[in-house]
Amino acid sequence: MKHESNFLKFRMPTWEDDISLNHDSTTPFDNFPAPAEMPIEEFKFHDVLTDELLGGRPLAEFVARDTYPIPDVADREGYNRDYNARFFVTGLADFLKIRAAARNYDIDLQSYLDFGCASGRVLRHFCAQSDIPNLWGTDINGRHIRWLNDYLPPRLKIVHNNCIPQLPIADHSFDMVSAFSVFTHIDTFETAWLAELYRVLKPGGLCYLTVHNDDTWQLLQHADDSNGLLKRFREVDPDFDSLLKHDIPVERKCFRYTDVGPYRALVVHSNAYLRKTWGRFFEILEIQGKAHGYMQSVLIGRKKG
Repeated sequence: MKHESNFLKFRMPTWEDDISLNHDSTTPFDNFPAPAEMPIEEFKFHDVLTDELLGGRPLAEFVARDTYPIPDVADREGYNRDYNARFFVTGLADFLKIRAAARNYDIDLQSYLDFGCASGRVLRHFCAQSDIPNLWGTDINGRHIRWLNDYLPPRLKIVHNNCIPQLPIADHSFDMVSAFSVFTHIDTFETAWLAELYRVLKPGGLCYLTVHNDDTWQLLQHADDSNGLLKRFREVDPDFDSLLKHDIPVERKCFRYTDVGPYRALVVHSNAYLRKTWGRFFEILEIQGKAHGYMQSVLIGRKKG
């Protein structure tokens, strides 16, 4: 009995919290107005959006089409805490980059999954700016799923997944799958999740996945003390500065900051590791440095086989 009580003491309050977040959240949402209701002057972020990315179209057109509310700061995974317009703009930029990647690699984008979609920072743009018929989002946080169900249109299919590598989605479902700031945190079952994304992609489909890689490591080596990502690594590992004096670890490096719950780590992948391990699932077409939030890179891969 003593052994059992010690074991239970370290368990989460309910078993669902071991493998997911906020499965029973019922707290009301406190949203901000939709972008279409905000002054256009608030959206001028030239470090995020370029004329080339916008395709020569005025930003005001994109803003006017988005009539969905902006989620409260607590419901957007730390993205742009003090800037609602920037939350919109960064999501729009990633949407446009995904669409450009599909064009560059001859993908007729009719089906798309955002794996780890949070409260739709990117998905909202697929809903507002495109007529792609088959849109899906999955997330480990049940509160995000509830927000999406409440505020985004019915053509978007939403799944509350958990940290066990299994998606209740049919084989060969998607032309493209994205994951923003997801594999930067997956400490366990990484290859099983890669296999899941491989499974749900159509033959020749594309993955668009962000990572902390060689480019990130070099940015951290030259970052000043105010850099947010550097602060987080230092909090997790007091010896991180010593490690940073050297080249990026050749193998995947996991910095775990808790042993409970599903969201537990910061993860670094060398390009060599990505090519050796991720390259078994996907033909790695390119790795773009500084492509997501400046500190994360984007790996674009095509499903093999």
